Amino acid sequence: MPEKGSTEYVELSKNFQKVYLKTITQKNDILTNLTIIEVLSRHASDEQYLGKRNDGDIWTSDSQPLEAFKRFGRKLAEIEVKLVERNNDESLRNRYGPVNMPYTLLYPSSEKGLTCRGIPNSISI
Repeated sequence: MPEKGSTEYVELSKNFQKVYLKTITQKNDILTNLTIIEVLSRHASDEQYLGKRNDGDIWTSDSQPLEAFKRFGRKLAEIEVKLVERNNDESLRNRYGPVNMPYTLLYPSSEKGLTCRGIPNSISI
């Protein structure tokens, strides 16, 4: 709040709506920011996710790291199952208000598009 007696205070007391509207980001800036966020949040159809590799991707022939990678992928799949179970358990919900969305941000898998879920392993170019 501006101090009493300042020019900002006088302007606020004359037309508070005009002063308030000056504080809001311009519509074009908001649209640009939202567009950038949406584009960067999309998942590509050929994206690889944490703990998963395409069958043709051979990054090592050593069996020990390959087996560790498979165990890691299975563990992530177990975590996703637990997240789904917890999202479906009404007693574990700590949400208020009209939006009743499950927590999916850290699911280790996703479909293509804007899904609000999935952890990409790399960006395919």
